[in-house]
Amino acid sequence: MSVIKYFLIVVHWMCASCLCEFFVDDFSSHAGNTSLWNELSDTVMEGGRSKAILVPHSTDKFQRAVLFTLLDPQSCGAAIAGIKKLVELDLTEYKDIQLRIRGRGQYRGYEFVIRHKNQFGPKLPSYVHFFEAPDDFETIILPISAFEAYLQGKPVENAAPLDKKNVTALGILAYGGVHVHRKQQGVGALEIDWIKIS
Repeated sequence: MSVIKYFLIVVHWMCASCLCEFFVDDFSSHAGNTSLWNELSDTVMEGGRSKAILVPHSTDKFQRAVLFTLLDPQSCGAAIAGIKKLVELDLTEYKDIQLRIRGRGQYRGYEFVIRHKNQFGPKLPSYVHFFEAPDDFETIILPISAFEAYLQGKPVENAAPLDKKNVTALGILAYGGVHVHRKQQGVGALEIDWIKIS
């Protein structure tokens, strides 16, 4: 048996016997690409006024991405500003979504969003996990099993479970908090080193 063939068999066995991990985007290296993420803000709805943009941030010592968001709530308090990336992922053998991040600005509340089966649109639920951005860089772990169905900021009862085998979009949103006790508005910045599935 050749050395290469033996190596491939060992790698296959290791991935089959444990949960391998992979980067959705590693903005700390040249592999990260902010252009693959598109804006997902409330301007798609009548009266929406919020805004988001993801940009690279590089110096001679580091590189990462920064998600800048402006939450400008409507009179009812509704506001979202964020980004999404179209993907084709089978997450059935994975447990967590991990983000290496730091928060800046007037708020720290965000939500990570998963869409499945190419189901998009304001009348179809997203699968959401809320999180708080830390003041200093930390790795935030979001268990995939804890994502819940939401529609326009409200939990959806009796929603179909997330189809982990057919994940078609990922997103990060700053929320205004129209249906929750915590309300947010103003300008925020989420610094992102990487996003990883494990």
